[in-house]
Amino acid sequence: MRKLVNILFFYFPKNVRDLLYFELFSFFGRLFTGRLKLDKNKKNLINLGCGDIIAKDFINIDFYNMRGLDYMADLRYPLKIDDETVDGIICEHTMEHLTYADDDKLMAECYRIMKKDAVIRIILPDVSLFCEHYVANDRKWFDDWRKVMIEEGTTEERRSKFMSTPMSAISFVTQEYGHVSCWDRETLEFYLSKNKFRDIKICSYKQGRMPELLIDRDDNGRKHVSIFIEAVK
Repeated sequence: MRKLVNILFFYFPKNVRDLLYFELFSFFGRLFTGRLKLDKNKKNLINLGCGDIIAKDFINIDFYNMRGLDYMADLRYPLKIDDETVDGIICEHTMEHLTYADDDKLMAECYRIMKKDAVIRIILPDVSLFCEHYVANDRKWFDDWRKVMIEEGTTEERRSKFMSTPMSAISFVTQEYGHVSCWDRETLEFYLSKNKFRDIKICSYKQGRMPELLIDRDDNGRKHVSIFIEAVK
């Protein structure tokens, strides 16, 4: 499909072609993907927006053109999953790729499909950390971030990035890789509360109330900047 888009829209800028490709995949994916059938009597755990983190004993869900998934979906749209069938959800470094409006709807969908007392674990870049250390002119924090995120990056593309100033680091965390929303504790608590979640609690790496959900990615860059939060239906 990507080749077809490139042929038909050759004279369009690459970012426009990429968007068309994405939306076409979304349209046909939503059109032809059926419902995810889950047995309410079993323990069902979802790794939502899993990327390349394919976790054993989880239903790994991400976008349609990705490999190795158990189920495919566009998280901007309602999940084709029955009510109250899920015991736990982990969503790591995913919601920053959606707008606040889409994340609001996604949290409502998570609440709908979760069983009573089920747990959701959300891990996101905490933009307030960048703001705090920028105002404090804490160059060491930004140097440490650049070392673990860029110089020791997990991909060649990541290692090719150049961060010249703390402000460029803020630009990176708020705009690179399709990031479109910024998060901190207050914002997460607002949207979780708005969608009826309770017992909202800040956690830490590999620490939380449901051991099965502690599949946090072992990535020093993420550990350096992430906020870990859990809530209960």
